[in-house]
Amino acid sequence: MIYREFVRKNYDMVRDLKPNKRFAALSLLYKKEKIKEHAKTHSKQHMNHMKNFMDGGDTFNQAHLKALDMD
Repeated sequence: MIYREFVRKNYDMVRDLKPNKRFAALSLLYKKEKIKEHAKTHSKQHMNHMKNFMDGGDTFNQAHLKALDMD
């Protein structure tokens, strides 16, 4: 699902927030859903590596490529 579709489906959940908080909340929800979908096709070890890389500041794609190299 692309971000624009995600926002259309989930906008009601964050409608009452201020605009800057709304954007942050939608971004976080989108990231969580993307990771949950990604976990269906990858191992727990791969996901743990990705989480560590993302906590270190890498983007989703950067973390994914680094985690693939480690597997």
